[in-house]
Amino acid sequence: MIDLRLGDCLEVMKTIPDKSIDLVLTDPPYNIEYTYDQYKDNLTEESYVELLSHFQYPFRTVMIHYPEETMQYLLPALGIPEKVMAWCYNSNLPRQFRLINFFNCRPELSRVKQPYKNPTDKRVKKLIENGSGGTSLYDWFSDIQIVKNVSKEKTDHPCPVPVELMKRIILMSSNKGQTILDPFMGSGTTGVACKELGRNFIGIEISPEYFKIAEQRINNTMELMF
Repeated sequence: MIDLRLGDCLEVMKTIPDKSIDLVLTDPPYNIEYTYDQYKDNLTEESYVELLSHFQYPFRTVMIHYPEETMQYLLPALGIPEKVMAWCYNSNLPRQFRLINFFNCRPELSRVKQPYKNPTDKRVKKLIENGSGGTSLYDWFSDIQIVKNVSKEKTDHPCPVPVELMKRIILMSSNKGQTILDPFMGSGTTGVACKELGRNFIGIEISPEYFKIAEQRINNTMELMF
């Protein structure tokens, strides 16, 4: 099930039945005066905290944010996360990582495998010989890079996140057939990842331009077998 809604997320969410969302997963506007076509990314601190507070308990919420803004905004809005992971990447930006914050839920790191750090160790070599595909994910990783201007994922949306990042979070945080909500859908990356991984998806976007981009991307995505 893919359900895409155009409008203000707080208004649209009033029409979604209670207990129908298994996970809220979003990369929201960061309130750092970024330029969007329909949204002013410069709310007062009080207004921005109030906006994010709509995704607190009883929702299971995973929210991506910069580290300082996590302390400034997310903690007052959502409380102390149960788990925090660091997504590190190479770029020309002054900030080289973002935090993935898990509220009212914890990721199952064993669901995502990564290469062993010491493959020549005798014990590790034995594990590989026996068919092990790697070790469980650590609480930080740097193998997924941001979407750059030359990337095939690049759209007219100013700041998309990589599909592989959202797929990783989805695998750690949900089961096939569950329903994931992205209230700040943007270019539809979360929806693309959900469709590939067999999750139901509800996406809300306030911008008609970005909504069209998301709709096209998600419709063009093939569901993969996992």
